Amino acid sequence: MEIVLGILLAAALVLATPVMAIVAMVRTGDLKRRLDATELRLASSETELALLREAVVRGAPLPSGPATGPGAETAQAPETPVPDWQTAVATDAPPAEPDPMEAATAPARGLVPKVTSQRPLEAIDPLDADAPAAAGAPPEAPPPVPPASGLGGLEEAIGSRWAVWLGALALGLGGIFLVRYSIEQDLIGPGLRIALGALFALVLLAGGEWLRRSDRGLPTLPVADIPSAVTGAGAVVAFGTVYAAHALYGFIGPASAFIALGAVGLCTLVLAGVHGPLLGAIGLIAAFAAPFLVASPEPSPYAFPLYAAVITAACFALAWIRSWSWLAIAATIASVGLGTVSMLALGTTALPSLIQALAGLAAAAVFLVPGIWFGPAHERGSDPLASAVLIGFSLLATIAVMEGRQETAALGLFIVACLAVLGLAARSPGVTAAVPAAGLLSLLVLLSWATGVRPSAPTADLLAIPEPFPEVLARLVTAGTAIALIFGLGSAALAVFRHQRSALNVIVLATTSVLVPIGVLAIAYGKIEGFVVSVRFAALAMVLATSFGAATEAAHRLRSGHRPGLASASAIYAIGSLAALAIALTLLLERAWLTLALALMVAGIAWVYTLRPLPQLRWVAALAGIGVLARVLWDPAINGAGVGETLVFNWLLPGYGLPVLTATAAAILLRRRRGADVPVGILEALAMVFAALLVIVQVRHAFGAHGLRLFAAPMRFPEAATHTVTILAFGIGLSRLAAFRPGLLWQNAVLIVRYGSWAWIVAVMGFAMNPWFTWASVGPHPVINWAFLGYGVGAVLAGIAAWFERQAGRRMEMRVMGLMGLAMLFIYFNITVAMLFRGEVAPDGIGDGELYAYSVVWLVMGIALLLAGARFGSRTLRFASAALVGLAVVKVFLIDMAGLTGLWRALSFIGLGLVLILIGRIYQHALGIGVKRAPPAPPPVEAPGG
Repeated sequence: MEIVLGILLAAALVLATPVMAIVAMVRTGDLKRRLDATELRLASSETELALLREAVVRGAPLPSGPATGPGAETAQAPETPVPDWQTAVATDAPPAEPDPMEAATAPARGLVPKVTSQRPLEAIDPLDADAPAAAGAPPEAPPPVPPASGLGGLEEAIGSRWAVWLGALALGLGGIFLVRYSIEQDLIGPGLRIALGALFALVLLAGGEWLRRSDRGLPTLPVADIPSAVTGAGAVVAFGTVYAAHALYGFIGPASAFIALGAVGLCTLVLAGVHGPLLGAIGLIAAFAAPFLVASPEPSPYAFPLYAAVITAACFALAWIRSWSWLAIAATIASVGLGTVSMLALGTTALPSLIQALAGLAAAAVFLVPGIWFGPAHERGSDPLASAVLIGFSLLATIAVMEGRQETAALGLFIVACLAVLGLAARSPGVTAAVPAAGLLSLLVLLSWATGVRPSAPTADLLAIPEPFPEVLARLVTAGTAIALIFGLGSAALAVFRHQRSALNVIVLATTSVLVPIGVLAIAYGKIEGFVVSVRFAALAMVLATSFGAATEAAHRLRSGHRPGLASASAIYAIGSLAALAIALTLLLERAWLTLALALMVAGIAWVYTLRPLPQLRWVAALAGIGVLARVLWDPAINGAGVGETLVFNWLLPGYGLPVLTATAAAILLRRRRGADVPVGILEALAMVFAALLVIVQVRHAFGAHGLRLFAAPMRFPEAATHTVTILAFGIGLSRLAAFRPGLLWQNAVLIVRYGSWAWIVAVMGFAMNPWFTWASVGPHPVINWAFLGYGVGAVLAGIAAWFERQAGRRMEMRVMGLMGLAMLFIYFNITVAMLFRGEVAPDGIGDGELYAYSVVWLVMGIALLLAGARFGSRTLRFASAALVGLAVVKVFLIDMAGLTGLWRALSFIGLGLVLILIGRIYQHALGIGVKRAPPAPPPVEAPGG
């Protein structure tokens, strides 16, 4: 550690030299400009005083009119009344004869020349011919604005910008080509070539400075400043000369070349303070490129980090002086990126890069962070520039520690970097955004240590155990504890107990203090316990839950109008407490007990909301309910293979029934407090889903789908028949609840169940599980069997559902559900006929009596539907009757005529004829379609006498 401390002190001393040079140069220039302005103002004051004295001596009246210059807004002094004797003397005195020579040479009197410009005052000669000619002469008009150039955009760009840029490039290339030509022609020796290159660089640098001084006061283009371009060309030539002296001719060694190239870059940055951003960009590129142009047989791991720290500090100083944000960002990117490349290329210890990161944080604190030293004054809101720079150097420190293989010194410096970021956020709230970034990067370090992945080996095995294993665990626990304390307690203290003017900062800090400790706990648990039940980590999670609960109460008690964001912080800590509690339950319990505990949490969160009505808790309750649903879908058997074989009373009942009760209770509690909203709707929907799943899984379990085979076991006809009845009954009950609970959620739930039941009846009971297609057994009894449950009871429930649809005024839904009920009843009657005659359902082996029985059943069913349609005035029933009778007619003429023989054929046609006549009779009389017969006409009455 003494070596590290010495290196830090040496780096601090080295950092001071270029920074103080830039500051001293710019400060000297500012002082000189201020001194020149002061001298001009003093000369102007002396001139005005001389004019006033001359006017008093000659007796000329002082100006009394209002000022018309920039000082017009100043209040005029009140006039002093003049005594009568003074007025009389002035009136009786004869006027003096003016001297012709004096009138010709003296300046006009009565007015002191006024300076209307706000620029630094120049000395005014009282005998200047440009002074006002008379007391009442108006002030001189400002110079006219020069007319526009009249050049087009492309012409102006080529003439004023591109020419300057290309000229500077041509100068630099000219120097390089001159050296190349001398080499090819062997005109001069290597030493003279280097000397001429250096001389050419000095000429360009001197020429740029001369142009800057001579162009002072002339209009320029900052984007294409000619002095900056010439000076930049000189810097490029100087850089190339030093590199040639080292790489081509070997005149200087690696150390001297490194120092010389760095000096060129630093001097270029110093000159950029007076020349502009173009030179600053050239200096930045040259300074950071220097170390990679010099090769050393024994490179020092500390060379580039210390050098980069010096260059970065110089760039930050220049960025602060000239307000160049781009330079600070570019320097940060170059320092972090090249520092990472250098560390990975050398494969050395992490200490040099960590020292570079700490130096970068220190330089940012001095020049960029608001309110620390040279940074801007405290302003409300965030400072994106300073935050981005802090995040960048935190990233460099993270990469170094990940590469450092759990070195103790590296861990210590990384902890110092984390504390530095937190301390800067405490002093300057504008960089609060760097705190969560540093926290997440800290979690990335722990994850890297836990998995053994390093930046230089990103494809390592994620499940590999780094060696030696015990030391890895010890350092992981130590580092995790330190990080959790720093970002947990530190961020919480800043959020809750320190007055923050921005609510966003409070929310960011509170979120960081919750997420980082939970992340540390998760990483340590996965590495140490291997994702199994752990009592000690469950206890740690309970400690976190208790801590977050205490923070919730503290933020809730301290909230006020003068402490913005504390109400949200209280909600965040409440959410963190509940999340830690859920983690504790997850680490302590398993299978069914975990599902039950999570389900109870839903109602618990709603109950906590009634005590602390934080709006965010409503959403937390809804999200917890969704989490329970995810848990149930992950393990639908609830308790694995040990669900039990008892009907109804097994682990499925509490596993699905308790979430129904807790979701319902939570919805009721939330609704009573603030009415219905989206979280209440989510909880009510979850209660419906859990209830439906409870019915489904209990039916599956009852028919042999036990444990892990809950959804893998094949479904048979008895189970499909039971599902049909439960679906229709569930839909009827839901529609009745929706009638008393108007709302979009309930209406959508009814629609989903309705359309789902239609699809189930058509696809499953109509085709996939229909015994006429599958030849499946429906049971031994010919009437009371599984077909009676699935088709008979299902038809009754469908009829009830159709009746309720009619009561609700939904005519189309009523017709569809009624027709589906008739279809199921039709299938059941046919199955019953087959069971009565043969004891099985199969299309083969149908006898004459069974074939005749089908016709009778169809015709009787058609007559019954016709009578019902006549009784209730339903055209749907009458059309269904017509369809059945038509089907019977087709069967009689196409099948019975060919398949029946003897008496059965005759009876078939006789029965069909009687039924058709009966149908006609019903249509004529019961439905009033027949024409009423007219009574017979009375006999004619004969007239009397005739």
